Parts: sequence; structure tokens; C-alpha cells
Amino acid sequence: MSNQTNSTGPVESKPQDRSVTEPLVQTETLVLHEEALNAYASPQIVLKRGDAFLIATISGDISSTQQEVGLFWQGTRFLSSCAFMLVDSPLVSLSHYVADSGDRCQIDATNAAFCADNEVDIEQGTLHICRVLELRGDALLQTITLTSFHATALPIVMSLAFEADFCDMFDVRGFVRTQRGIRKAPYHDTRTATLGYYGADHVERETHIAFTPVADSLLLNRVFWQRTLSKGEPVTLQVRCALSTSETKQRMTVPVLPLAMPTITTNDTLFTRFLARGINDFAMLSTPTPHGYFPYAGIPWFACPFGRDGLVACLEFLPWFPEVVRGALMFLSAHQGTKVEPFTDEEPGKILHEFRTGELANLREIPYVPYYGSVDATPLFLMTLEKYIRWTNDVYLLRQLWPNAVAAAHWLITCGDRDGDSFVEYYKASDKGLTNQGWKDAWDSVSHADGRLAIGPIALCEVQGYAYAAYRAMAYLAGRLHRKQDVEYWEQKAATLRARFLQTFWWEEEQTFYLALDGAKHPCAVVSSNAGHCLATGIVPIEYGQKVITRLTRNDMYSGWGVRTLSTQAARYNPMSYHNGSVWPHDTAMVGAGFALHNGKAETDMCLQSLYAASQHHAGLRLPELYCGFARDTEYGPTHYPRACSPQAWAAGAPFLLLNGLLGLYPQAEQQRLLLMKPMLPTGIDMLEIQGMKVRGENVHLRLVRVKDTIDVCVGADNEVEIQIL
Repeated sequence: MSNQTNSTGPVESKPQDRSVTEPLVQTETLVLHEEALNAYASPQIVLKRGDAFLIATISGDISSTQQEVGLFWQGTRFLSSCAFMLVDSPLVSLSHYVADSGDRCQIDATNAAFCADNEVDIEQGTLHICRVLELRGDALLQTITLTSFHATALPIVMSLAFEADFCDMFDVRGFVRTQRGIRKAPYHDTRTATLGYYGADHVERETHIAFTPVADSLLLNRVFWQRTLSKGEPVTLQVRCALSTSETKQRMTVPVLPLAMPTITTNDTLFTRFLARGINDFAMLSTPTPHGYFPYAGIPWFACPFGRDGLVACLEFLPWFPEVVRGALMFLSAHQGTKVEPFTDEEPGKILHEFRTGELANLREIPYVPYYGSVDATPLFLMTLEKYIRWTNDVYLLRQLWPNAVAAAHWLITCGDRDGDSFVEYYKASDKGLTNQGWKDAWDSVSHADGRLAIGPIALCEVQGYAYAAYRAMAYLAGRLHRKQDVEYWEQKAATLRARFLQTFWWEEEQTFYLALDGAKHPCAVVSSNAGHCLATGIVPIEYGQKVITRLTRNDMYSGWGVRTLSTQAARYNPMSYHNGSVWPHDTAMVGAGFALHNGKAETDMCLQSLYAASQHHAGLRLPELYCGFARDTEYGPTHYPRACSPQAWAAGAPFLLLNGLLGLYPQAEQQRLLLMKPMLPTGIDMLEIQGMKVRGENVHLRLVRVKDTIDVCVGADNEVEIQIL
């Protein structure tokens, strides 16, 4: 990690004396060093509540030797080191368990072998240490309970060392700073400690640590307790780390109700746990904002609002968490583009890509304040609004957001299509922004057959599908508001785009769609997963769709663990790359959901089975952001991608998008009705029971049972929605 700050050492001062030390080292440029993004060195504990999240080792420590660990809040690391020692030795971890809510965990540990003060050798396993970590609002509470099983009284010394570097998340990721603030001289005694930083953005940030009981002594940034442990008599310590900032424009949240947690139960206990993992992760990542809940993208690197990621996750979880979808739509509407601003790629009507807080954002050293460099967030916003209305019949929200919808649609046909050829392209306006602005936003993700990078403006194939679905969404929404002329206008826009798309993007030789058109309107002739996204948008006729299914399930595209982002035959294929051959669960799910709409439910099930199998090689059955695209070997699991976020919202939702496709869920909230179109159960699942799904706010309770070659659908007595099987 570049430009990490060191401890300022001991400072003799009274509590009111908060003198500052010298400014931190300054550098000239803002650069991301990829080599600084280290692989996870070992399994980790991840907790999140509200805007705070913690990444710690499995013994509960925050180790300064690991890049991404720490206690983070509002885009800043407020605790960079926190290590509990027993007789000058770290704990020996036995096990750890994270609560389903994701905001607390329990760690069981023991002592390393040591020699006691009375020169008695104490074996490993003599002491039991129960360490509970819990996020409470903007604070971390640690409760450490020690129990001795030694036959006689045992004198021991315990210590806790701590440090706060107040690094912006982009510091942690490896950016080189242009300016820095000032580390404040720490104050600590045996009761409390305060670590502070006065940022270059003139915001004061502090970490306040309180010790219970009071420590017996201190040295630099380390406190000590001396105790004599009697057999079977627990001794408990508590450490509370509270976080604060002087910023006057803190993001205040409005009171929101706790999320109602749906349940899905199957005859396969492991598959049930797999689905529960996704539900719990999505709930954990859904963060209160002034506009309601918003699903943060992923931990650690993307724990903030992302337009594209949040909207895709909302589409995946809409039947299960409509209140989160409502909050996301409200949040994105509140921050919709209103002007032309090249630094942030903002344009009127455009939906944001990424919204960061913290010192670098305040200083505008990064453009994510918010940043609008996403070509697909805007059509995805309209698609999500339509799906939300179909599930909820929330016409009140539709009327409220109709001007936002009109502005978003207008962006698609103006700034999104500057040359008037019906295709939506992206242009990079900010020199600090993203070169590629589709979901595959790596610098090398769009190329030609010979490996040459495409030069923009670029029209991605899946974005045309999203735009088509967005125009159809506008027609539907206009119809709900009795705006007949608008219905006809947007239907015509959709029809024109569809005809142009099929004529221009269809790749007859490969029986799929070109990845993109470059700035000269030359096709990028590489086979990619992007084409599969088109299937779920309605832009692809059935006869084309079945050809695409066949093409994307060939061995060069389907790895056995999911659909690769890029064919193994492509010049830029690399299974260890970010976007050129890796497997992303959400990508596989979006492709698989499209399969289901083109009479390919067997292939949809294959995608679900591949993700389920991959989850069994990740801790807690948690699907990561991505993994490598090597071909599946039945004796081994998928190769991990070293910098993948986990948990990740749209990865958590991937199984649900595929399951929804298999069940054929089609809501008709106006009539308080739910259609199941040719429902199919996943392979190996003979019973699936759903509770907590909502249509128009009313409860859906279904039980699907496999009987030979058919699926029986039983409706629960508490079901409040009409169910039709087609």
C-alpha cells in the first residue's frame, strides 16, 4: 500500500491538548497501482452495518500487514490495526461464526504455549478466549472473555495494540495522493484513547476507544491488563471504538423499517443454505440512505452506491425485497444528472455510476462525487422502474418519478445517441474517468478479433438490448398514466431500434451478436457473454435466441462453473483477467435468465447448477464477485480471483434471477395476480416452498413439488395473491 502513515509515537499531553504533527508526505499524481491490490492472504471476517464495515482476520485482529483489512466508515479507514495479545503472543484461532445478519461474529480461540511468571510451562489449549465483534451504528464493540482450565491460579498479561491511519479507500486501493491532511497527536490513557486526523478537505475525523475495565498500564499505542485467572472463572474485557467526523454535511438517514426477510425452503438443506446466504448478504449490503435502502455494490472496494450494480441487484431481488428497489429508485432519481459536467461525465437525465464519500471525493481528486460514466445505468433505471411497478402497482411512486423517467429516456435518444443512428454509444469526457463504460469497464474489455482495442465511441450489443427494454418500459409506464401519445412514440422507438439492431449486430458465422461497434461502426467480432444479456431484454426474436443459446453453451464459452465473459478462442482471452475470460456469477445469471425466455430452461438450470457447485468451494456458500474462467475439473473447485469482492450484491442475487427464470414468475400487480409460466424446479430439488414474496404488497406463499415429470403448485392458506399456472 502506498503512502501508509506510521504511528506518531508517544505524545505527552493533557486531554484538551490536541496539537498536530507534521503534514503527511505529499506526492504529485493520482495513480492506481494494480500491484498494490494484493490477493487475500488468508480467510477473513467481514461485517457490515449501515455505512460501517469491518474486515478482520479469523482471530478477530486487524492486521496492518494486510492491505484491505480495517474498520471503515464513510469511505475512510478509521482503524487500521487492532491486535489482542496474550502473554505477548497472538491468539490461536479455533473457529469463527458470523451471524446471518452480517453485523456480528463470535470467535473461539486459545492460547499459544507460554511460560508463566512462576516458570510453569503452559500448554496451548489451556485458556479459552471467546471474542465477540459487533457493529453498532457507527461503532465497533469487542467483548473478550477468557476462561482458564489450568488447575491452579494463573497470572497473565493481556494487551491490545491499535492504530488509525485514516486512509481514504482510494489510498487503500493504491492511489498516489496529490495532497494530504495532518495526523493529530494521539491522546490515550488507561481509560480511553483518541486518534485523529485533520483532512486536507478540512474535515476532522476521530476514532474514540474506550476500555472496560480500565487498563493497568499503557505504552505508546498499546494498553495492558494484568489478571490472575482461576480455573473456570471467566474474566471479561470490553473495547468500544466509536467513529466521528466534524463534517457538517454528513449523510443523514431517515428512519427505515427493518427489512422483512423472505424464506425459501427446499428438500436439499445445502441448497436452502445457498439461497439463504444470498438473501442475508443482500440484506446486509442494503444500506439506509435519506431516500430509503440502497444495495451497496460489494466489500471491500465498492462499499458505496453504484448505479449499474445496484439496479442489477434490484432486478435480481425485486420479488423478495421491493422496499429496497423503491429506495434505490428514489436515491438514483435524487442524484440524476441535470447539467453537462465533463469532470464527472454528468449529462441531463443520466443515472450515476458511482458515488463516493471521503477526503479524496471532497477534494475532487477523484470524479466519483458522483460520477456518471456508465452507459447502461440509465436504461437499467427505466427497466427497474417498470419491473417494480409490475410487481407492486405503486402508481404513486410512478407519478412521482415520471419526470425522472422522461429525463432518462430523453438522455438515451440525445446524449446517448449523438450521431442519430438509433444505437446508444458511450463517450469518455473525464480524463480521470473510465475508458469503457459498460458493465465490463476494464480498459481492455472491448476489442476486435485480432486483439486490437476498440476506439470509441462504442456501442455495446447488450446496451442496445437495455435501450430497447427501456423504450418498452416507457411505453408501459406511459400507459399506466394514460399517456396514449407517449405509448405510441416509445413503442415506435423500440421497433426502430430492434430492426436496426438485428440488421447490424447479428453475426451469422458465429450465430450470435457482435460484442460492439467501434467509433467507425466496425463490428468487434469476438464471441462474448454480452450477447446473452440481449436475450433477457426482448430485443431478440425466439429464432435468434435459440441460436445464441447454442453458441454460448459451447465449451469455449461455458466453463462448467458458469459462462465465460469471453471465448477461449478470442485473441485477448485470459481466464485470470477481470473481464476477458473470467466467470462472473451475475453475468452467468443474466445470460441464463435470457435462456429461460427463449425456451432454454434446461440451460438456465445448467447455469444455476454451475453457480451452486462453485459456491461450495467458497466460505459460507458465498458467491464472490468473480472467479477465474478455467475449465471445470470435477475433482477441484474454481480458481479464485485474488481481488474479488465478497460479499457482492449482484453475485448474491445471481441464483435468484435464475430461479425466477425457472419458475417463470410474471407479476400482474394491477389484478393482484402472479403467473407461473411453465414452472420448472432446479435439478435435484423436488420441493421448494416460498414465503415472504410480495405482489402489490400482499403475501405470496407457494409450495412446488416434483411429481414424476410434472410440477404441482400448492397455494398456502395464508396466500393473499391469485396464482395462475400457464
